[in-house]
Amino acid sequence: MDFFDHQEKARKKSHLLVFYFVLALIGIVLAIYSLTVAILFFVDGKGAQSPGIDLWQPDTLAIVGISTAVVVFLASTFKTMQLSGGGQVVARELGGREIDVNTTDYHERRLLNIVEEMAIASGVPVPTVYVMDSENSINAFAAGKTTSDAVIGVTRGCMTLLTRDELQGVIAHEFSHILNGDMRLNMRLMGLLFGILFLALIGELIVRGAFRGGVSSNRKEGASAALVILLAGVGLLAIGYIGSFFANLIKASVSRQREYLADASAVQFTRNPDGIAGALMKIGGLKEHAQISSPMAKDASHLFFGSAISSNLFATHPPLTTRIKRLLPHWNGEMGAVSLPPITERTDTPRSEAVSGFSGGPPALPNENESVSLTDEEAFESMRSVHIEQVELGQNIMNAIPARWKEACHSVSGAQTMVFALLLAQDEKLRSTELDRLASLTDPETSRNSYELFQEVHTIHSAVKLGLIDLAIPALRHLSPNEYGRFREIVNSLIASDRQVDLFEFSLIQIVTRHLDTYFHRRKPAKIQYRSFESLKNETGVLLSTLAAMGGEKGMGEAFRRAEEHLQRKDAFKVPFKSPEECSLNYIEDALEKFSKATPTLKKHLLEACSRSVMADQAVSSREAELIRAIADAMGCPIPPFVRTAPLAE
Repeated sequence: MDFFDHQEKARKKSHLLVFYFVLALIGIVLAIYSLTVAILFFVDGKGAQSPGIDLWQPDTLAIVGISTAVVVFLASTFKTMQLSGGGQVVARELGGREIDVNTTDYHERRLLNIVEEMAIASGVPVPTVYVMDSENSINAFAAGKTTSDAVIGVTRGCMTLLTRDELQGVIAHEFSHILNGDMRLNMRLMGLLFGILFLALIGELIVRGAFRGGVSSNRKEGASAALVILLAGVGLLAIGYIGSFFANLIKASVSRQREYLADASAVQFTRNPDGIAGALMKIGGLKEHAQISSPMAKDASHLFFGSAISSNLFATHPPLTTRIKRLLPHWNGEMGAVSLPPITERTDTPRSEAVSGFSGGPPALPNENESVSLTDEEAFESMRSVHIEQVELGQNIMNAIPARWKEACHSVSGAQTMVFALLLAQDEKLRSTELDRLASLTDPETSRNSYELFQEVHTIHSAVKLGLIDLAIPALRHLSPNEYGRFREIVNSLIASDRQVDLFEFSLIQIVTRHLDTYFHRRKPAKIQYRSFESLKNETGVLLSTLAAMGGEKGMGEAFRRAEEHLQRKDAFKVPFKSPEECSLNYIEDALEKFSKATPTLKKHLLEACSRSVMADQAVSSREAELIRAIADAMGCPIPPFVRTAPLAE
C-alpha cells in the first residue's frame, strides 16, 4: 500500500466526483424544468382542450437552470463552510462526545491508547477521539480535512464489545482513510451532496405549507393556488429523491473499493487479519449490526467502517461476507458471538497506575546520536506505508514514555511546557538565556518545569521527540485563539532569544505551527499548482543541498549526486547545487511552502531523493530523520518514523 499513490488517486477521484455532481445537477435541472412546464400549463388553464404542450421553452429552461444551480451551489457552499471546522463538526452532529484524555474509564483508556499508538506509528498528530454514547451498534469513522483537524469517532458498542485486537483493526482501518486521502474526499462529498439533497428539504417544506394553506382557505382561488404550490412541493420532493438516488450512486462509486483498500491496509498495519475480520463478524452477529440512529447518518454514511444505514441499492459498503472472505479466505461463514469482553484481557496501564509516575527513573530510550543502518528499499518502504514494525515502535514508545511526560502532553499547560523543553538549546550558555526569556514571558515555575523536562528529553531519539509532539498537539488544540496566539509568540521569541535556530528547532516549529495554524485558522489544504520538478528546480536544490551538507563536507558531493541521480530517473532535469547562504531557513521554508502545492507523486519522489542523500553513508542519524520527517510534514504528507527498524533501547 503506497500512501502517495493512493493520495494521487484520491485527488484525481475528486475531479470525477465533480463530474458526477455536474451530471446529477443537469438531470435535476431537466426534471425541475419538466415540472415547471407542467405547472405553467396547468396554471394557464389549457387543460384537456389544449392541442398540445410546448415542451421547448428556452427562456424557462434558462431561468430554471440558473435558479436551481444557484440554490444547489449556495446549499453546498453553506455545508462546506460548516464543515470547515474540521472533523469535530461531523462528530458532534452525529452525537459524539469528546473523550477526555485523562479519563479513568477502562474502555475509553484502552481506545485512547490504541489511537495514540497508531498515531505515533503513522507520524501524525493524535486525532481527537469521540464516542457516540447512544449507539449500541459496532461502527466507527474518521473525519476531517487534514491530519491537523482529524477526529476518530466510535460507537459505544464498538468501544465496549470488541477485544483489543478487534478494536485495533478497526482503528487501523480508519487511519488508512486518514493517510490515503480518503478522509478529505469524503468531507468534500458531504458538502457537494448536501446541495442536491437540499431540494428534497425544500419540497417537504412547501408540501407542509401548502397543506396548511389549502385547509384554511375557503376561497376557490386560494384553494387553486394552494393546489399549485402543493403540486410544486410534491414535484420537488420527488426530484429531491432523484437527487438522493444520484447522491447514493456517487457515494457508492467513491466508497466501496476504498473500503476494501482500508481493510487490506489495516491487515498490513497490524499483520493480524483476525482482528478486523473478528470485528466484521461481530457486526454480522449483532442485532443492530452497524446501523446508526442519528439523523445525520444518512449524510455521513460513506464515512463509517460499516453500513450505517440499511440500503441494498447502491450501498456505500461492500457486503460483510465479501469483506470477511477477502480477509479470511477459509472463513466458514459463521458470524461472531457478541459478548462483553473481560476487562482483564488487556495490558494497557490503568490511569490509577499512570499518575504515580515511573519508578527507577526514565526508561532507556534511543539516544539522539544513534544511527541505524537501512537499505534504500527499507527507507522507501518506511515512508510509503505503515508497517507492523512501526506499529510495534508506536506501542514501544508509548510503553517506554515516562508517566510524567504523558501527563505533561495530556494537559494544556503541560503540553506547552513540553514544547518549550524540546526547544531549549543544547549549549548551556544559550539555554540560560532562553530560560530567562521564558521566565519573563510566562512565570518562573514554567521556566523551571521546562528545564526539568529538558534534562530528561534532550538526549532521546527524534522518533520519541516527535512522538511527544504528536501526543501534545491534541491538548494544544484546547487553547483559546488568544492563548494560542500568545503561545506562538512565546515560541518565536524563545527561539529568537539565542539568535540561532538549529534544524531540530526548525523541524519542531514547522510541525507544531503547521498543524495548529491549520486548526485555529481553518486553513484549507493547499491547492495543486506544481506538477513537474522543472517548475520547482531551485526549491529542490535548496532541500537536497541542505540534506547533503548534514553529512559533512567530505561526503556532501556523493550525497547530493545520489539524490540527483534518483530524480533524473523520474523527471530528467539538472538539480542546481546551492551554497550554504542559499540554504538559510528562510529559503528552506519557502521551498517547503511551494512543495506543499505539488502533486503527491512529486512529493514522493522528492522524499525518496532525500532518503538517497542521507543514505549515502548507509545509515540514518536522528538529525537526518528529524529533517526528512519535518520536510514531509511541512509538505502536508507526514510519514511514519523513518528509522522503522531502529530499536528503542540497546
